[in-house]
Amino acid sequence: MKVTYFIKKRILLILIVIIFLIIGYNFAANVYNNVGYTPDQPIPFSHKIHAGDNKIDCLYCHHAAEKGPYAGIPAMENCMGCHSVVAIDKENIQQLTRIYSEGKSIEWVRVHRLPDHSYFNHKWHVNAGVECETCHGDVAGMAVIGQVNRLEMGDCIQCHRNSDYSQQYAARLKPGDKASIANNVRWYPYLKYIDSLTLKSAEAKGIEALKKDTLDVEPATGIFPHHNASVQCNICHN
Repeated sequence: MKVTYFIKKRILLILIVIIFLIIGYNFAANVYNNVGYTPDQPIPFSHKIHAGDNKIDCLYCHHAAEKGPYAGIPAMENCMGCHSVVAIDKENIQQLTRIYSEGKSIEWVRVHRLPDHSYFNHKWHVNAGVECETCHGDVAGMAVIGQVNRLEMGDCIQCHRNSDYSQQYAARLKPGDKASIANNVRWYPYLKYIDSLTLKSAEAKGIEALKKDTLDVEPATGIFPHHNASVQCNICHN
């Protein structure tokens, strides 16, 4: 009986230690990855008011996100396009107007930052139909912007393997259209690189077919190549 009691106590102690280790690991990982980071900005800016209450599209301010790797910070002209007439009696807007009239820019504090060895292209993801909220959380509900996801490599790989962004692509096709790289690369510029089945098909049909963009991109599985994006190391670590 004493032996059994001793074993049970040891098992309970081990379980408690494991639970504390898990809690500690998650806390440390969140701190390391800046989860919960909500820095003070030079001028208070509420995404809740702009994107939430007033339904301003993310790309109105962060229009560079659909054109290149970085979402970018909106120019002062973007702000003044509205605030030359909207809420001009507010102290924050008066400060904004003063900075603009002096020909200066606001030094916003960056919130999201990936390691230098990682490469993320906003254009690829926006054009594939990935919503901003997937990575950035419910921005439209944030009075103060902050980081809500760890943005670890595991998050990227899970999304690349399991997400289905083929519906927008399929909706663009008309009856009789040939699903080829040539007529869709303008929407999905990374299409050539993201599907191993396409590359295997290229080997079977000859690499010249791939070079000429005439290779069929719908594999035998019926899944479009960008259904699952690449998880090859050199796509994100180049």
